[in-house]
Amino acid sequence: MTKERLTIEEMEQKYPNEWLLIVDYELSENTELLSGRLIAHSISRKEIRDISMNYTGRVAVHSTRKTPEGVGYLL
Repeated sequence: MTKERLTIEEMEQKYPNEWLLIVDYELSENTELLSGRLIAHSISRKEIRDISMNYTGRVAVHSTRKTPEGVGYLL
């Protein structure tokens, strides 16, 4: 999708309420996702999962949906 590296904040602004598939990502010391190259985005978690199954290499999946405090996603 894109060859440019974006920060997670930039991705969240560009693709609100979507699931993101990210490669060549950078993590903080606390394993927080900081930046990477976006290769797919969709409102469907299943679509992102299906795309990730065809990709060889390390990928990160990130949701830009706002969740209530104390609630998380189980992947």
